[in-house]
Amino acid sequence: MLITDVRETLQRCIDYHGHFCTGQSLGVRIAKKGLELAAPEDLKDLIVFIENDRCIADAVLIATGTRLGRRNLKYVDYGRMAATFINLKRDTAWRVSLKPRDSANDAGEDARERVLTMPDDELLNWKKVKVELKKEDLPGKPLRTVPCVRCGEKVFDGKDAVDRETGEGPLCRACLGGSYYQEA
Repeated sequence: MLITDVRETLQRCIDYHGHFCTGQSLGVRIAKKGLELAAPEDLKDLIVFIENDRCIADAVLIATGTRLGRRNLKYVDYGRMAATFINLKRDTAWRVSLKPRDSANDAGEDARERVLTMPDDELLNWKKVKVELKKEDLPGKPLRTVPCVRCGEKVFDGKDAVDRETGEGPLCRACLGGSYYQEA
């Protein structure tokens, strides 16, 4: 699994994302380097953690073929231009991030094109990392499903918890710690 044609991959990303922006170029370059380092032979061997929900997330998704619904794309809300590529078969992981630069030069058509041709070591940082994955976080069918004792909704794959103060559980995270929404 390698990106052999950056321009063709970029075009697929633009088609999916809806417009050409620097984030698409960066996402393709991060994905290209991550796939080279992790060297998965097959999509089933790959898990990618993306660290922001900006334009690069769409590019990494398309360029790698990973998906949230397949559980081989994971989102962690760090707000950083980075992704970690895990080869499950080899038990190796590489984190690829954007090298800190003067952000004043990171806009416009010139930046979008420049990002595509810059040498890896001028654009990106990468390092071997270790990611501890629980069995419940791996692709495949749910290993465990329980109803939340408060709202009754199903909670999958160990995402439930017990209230430490009352011992009540299993609880979904929304019932335990509050949700991002309120009933209207």
